[in-house]
Amino acid sequence: MPTPEALYQRRLVREISSRQQAETLLEQKSLELYIEAQERQAALQKLQESEERYRLIVELSPDAIMVQMDGRLAFANTAARRMFAEHSRRPLIGTTLNDLGLASDVARATEDPGERIETIATRIDGSRFEIALRCLPMSYDGKAAMQVVARDISYRKRLEKELAHQAAHDSLTGASNRRSLIASLSETLAFARRHGMPFWVVFIDLDHFKQINDRFGHHAGDRILETITARLRQLLRQDDIIGRYGGDEFVLLLRGGPEARLTTAILKRIMQVICEPIDFDGHKLEVTCSLGVTAYPEDGDSEDLLIERADAAMYIAKTSGRNLYQLYNADIQQQYKEQAQIQRALTDAIQLDQLFLIYQPQINLATGKLIGIEAFIRWQHPTLGVIKPSRFLPIAEESNLIYRIGEWVLHAACRQCAAFRRLGVDELSVSVNLSGKQLHTPLLLETIARALAESALPPSALTLEMSERAIMADIERSKRALSALHQLGVKIAIDKLGTGFSNFQQLLRLPISALKIDRRLVTALDEPHDRQSQVITHALIQLAHGLGISVIAEGVETAQQFSILREKNCDALQGWIHSPAMPVDETIELIRDYDPQAWLQGLQRG
Repeated sequence: MPTPEALYQRRLVREISSRQQAETLLEQKSLELYIEAQERQAALQKLQESEERYRLIVELSPDAIMVQMDGRLAFANTAARRMFAEHSRRPLIGTTLNDLGLASDVARATEDPGERIETIATRIDGSRFEIALRCLPMSYDGKAAMQVVARDISYRKRLEKELAHQAAHDSLTGASNRRSLIASLSETLAFARRHGMPFWVVFIDLDHFKQINDRFGHHAGDRILETITARLRQLLRQDDIIGRYGGDEFVLLLRGGPEARLTTAILKRIMQVICEPIDFDGHKLEVTCSLGVTAYPEDGDSEDLLIERADAAMYIAKTSGRNLYQLYNADIQQQYKEQAQIQRALTDAIQLDQLFLIYQPQINLATGKLIGIEAFIRWQHPTLGVIKPSRFLPIAEESNLIYRIGEWVLHAACRQCAAFRRLGVDELSVSVNLSGKQLHTPLLLETIARALAESALPPSALTLEMSERAIMADIERSKRALSALHQLGVKIAIDKLGTGFSNFQQLLRLPISALKIDRRLVTALDEPHDRQSQVITHALIQLAHGLGISVIAEGVETAQQFSILREKNCDALQGWIHSPAMPVDETIELIRDYDPQAWLQGLQRG
């Protein structure tokens, strides 16, 4: 049996062990509590740091961040205060969304949290601007709230509008471009079909616009296009559309009510504002225009038809002499197709040897002697027969085929005149007509020199005829071109004198060899009471002779015209009183058999 001391020793050991276990447990618990406390402290610190970071992010955000609670703004960051033009007399916090014009938009966004809405907001100072906003529900100070995030998109919207405008408008003139014009025409058609509204399409082409660019440069051409657009915009109504369809082509879309009408006065006014002179670097630039017009619903029920037929009508106006307007009608399309057919066939006419020349004699009025011939072009078309120049030369002018045709005429006329001269008429000369377009081509001198060289015709035997209108259209360029031709040795004649409105002082300073009195002035000589025509004819002859220039009368048909012209000392004539324009074989026969004295005596007896 253990002694009391042993029992006490055992109890003491157990008590010490228990105490050690308790202390170990206590230390463990203390350590756990310390670790937990440290973790809580770290978590709290992280939360505080997170909240600080959130506040910093919110404050530095370029977006406006606001919190709405109990119907008013309880928080707004710096960007929000700046965006909504906060000032000291009226802070942003405390205002309502209704004050900012956003109540309905926020209510709509609340139904679909996170949806991006673009709308117009109102600043505190009353100005309005475009924003994009999102709304998210949140808790703020323990209460339900709504966070509103807004971004100012005014600059982006302005850029979008500018890009949209650029995509729909011509960059130079600001007029609608072709795509936008067609879209407007489609909308107008749809509206017109529903409501029975008439409207009109006016196709405009500027005449001889390229000459402006060639002479004054493209800056001058740009000035013309800009000025014409501005004038048309002032002239037309707000609902009308001005579109730039091509380089110098415009299309007007004229829209009105059920009783609207397009009158000739409106079309003439459109042409008038286009044709008014435009100042450019000390010059007065002038252009004319050709107009084609279609009406809805009479002339078409589609965009393509209305524009195509307006273009066709414009083309007829242009080939009829320019500076005209043409309303579309049933005959226009057939005429347009025929002219298109002529243009296609004209391309091959030279190679297929379908062009030929006929010649009209020019006779000295005093002696009856044959002194010259004028060459006239004709076209032997395989199906259309003989086509006169009035039908195909305007088409050639527009398509630039005039250069090839003009070159062919010069070579053919020079060769034939050389052949005529070999029949014994050594002093015979040939006259060839030139258009203004041909006069100003850089290759004209080279073409003429080659034609003369290949035919062995002296330069003095070639006369180039041009109308006073063509010369005066660009007098400075005409002076340079005519001076170069004069130096080459060829002669220059002004055709159709007395029908234009030229400055004769300028005109007669040019290196001119002959003036041709127009047939209309000659015809008027038969009128017994028309003293004015005789006075003008006499004055022209005297003026020309005073400057050493000879005068030829065109279209002389009667003995009375012959007698008056001879009395007024006119130098030469051509016309049916002597002979019409004839083919080569008949001209050869005339040259071989012609007796000047017999012709004069026969005229006096008749």
